[in-house]
Amino acid sequence: IYRPPRSKHCAFCNNCVLRFDHHCPWVSNCIGIRNYRYFVCFVISSFLLALYVLLALLVICAQLLWDVEHRGFKTYVEELAATHPMLLALVIFVGCVLCPLGNLVVFHCYLIATNTTTNEEVTHAYERNPFSLGTIKNFRQFLFSYQEPSLLQPAALVPAKGPS
Repeated sequence: IYRPPRSKHCAFCNNCVLRFDHHCPWVSNCIGIRNYRYFVCFVISSFLLALYVLLALLVICAQLLWDVEHRGFKTYVEELAATHPMLLALVIFVGCVLCPLGNLVVFHCYLIATNTTTNEEVTHAYERNPFSLGTIKNFRQFLFSYQEPSLLQPAALVPAKGPS
């Protein structure tokens, strides 16, 4: 059986995935040639949403404690914890979520810049990547490349219902 370059069989989905990047447990799907762009947009939008929420929470914290005498950061946090503990917990939680999301965004920007998949990066598949076109052309290919057609035949998935 012929296997196209950069394709891999996913043990989780039991599918052959063209330009296999990884199997993502968060979206419960394989990330490959047809949905990598959407996955990266999902990660970037999640990061931007978390950043927006953190900034909004920090503005709310600043407005709530504007009257407090400025005796230092420790006093400010103690006052916030005493008066609005859930707000402080949300700031800490969103801050903790923001760090791995930021790392994921930077990592996938690196992968796009080098035209590498997560699988190739983790397994060190190439000493020198033969697919890299240069950073600008790699980003151009990622953003503007033609959407590959699906190799699945929808009619073959569901049997046709005949006359009863």
